[in-house]
Amino acid sequence: MILVIASLLFISHVISLHVTHISDCGTARGCWKLPNGCKDASDCQTMMTWKHERRHLIIEIESKLVKPDMWLGIGFSKDGLMGNDTVFECQFPATGSGSVLLSHNTAKRNIVLKTASQLLIRDGFTEFTDGKAMCGGEWILDNIHLDAQERTLMHVISSGRYNLFFAYGKMENGEKRMHGMVGKEAPWKSQEQVRFCQRCSSSFANVDSVAADEFKQ
Repeated sequence: MILVIASLLFISHVISLHVTHISDCGTARGCWKLPNGCKDASDCQTMMTWKHERRHLIIEIESKLVKPDMWLGIGFSKDGLMGNDTVFECQFPATGSGSVLLSHNTAKRNIVLKTASQLLIRDGFTEFTDGKAMCGGEWILDNIHLDAQERTLMHVISSGRYNLFFAYGKMENGEKRMHGMVGKEAPWKSQEQVRFCQRCSSSFANVDSVAADEFKQ
């Protein structure tokens, strides 16, 4: 009986991470829905939600823009510009298992943070459901166990304010290719900055965006 209950609790926990909850946006979790004005999965191209669970940030993303052999990423920028950003990314290779990773954007390239991804991402998942790419996981907001090199490449997102960027692009032979810079494939940027501290009211923000065709680096 104990084993059965434990199994059911585990299954419930996993399932709860595979649903993008938007009914409690603005009250129990923060939400960023694209494009502005869309309401739910029926008319949104992409949705991201986040919610604190003690020292963890539960992130869930779903997007109709991403297909197999593509990637998506959410960048956290202190200055509203792309470069020197921490990125929560999901990779959807055409074959094999997908990945949920942390990475760092410089002005010209992206660097996967292998140790941070292993130590700080828990219960990561990637999947396709009803034509939508879905991914997420628990991000442990504690960088003290990282080596000095990776620690310097990661923002402590529980401190400070951040603009969000949403970007996506193709993969070739398991490697990410750069996202587009104009038109529909250009990144989206949040209009306002967001805080991710557990007791901050702005952690439960409903975020608006600068449209992709308005984006300027």
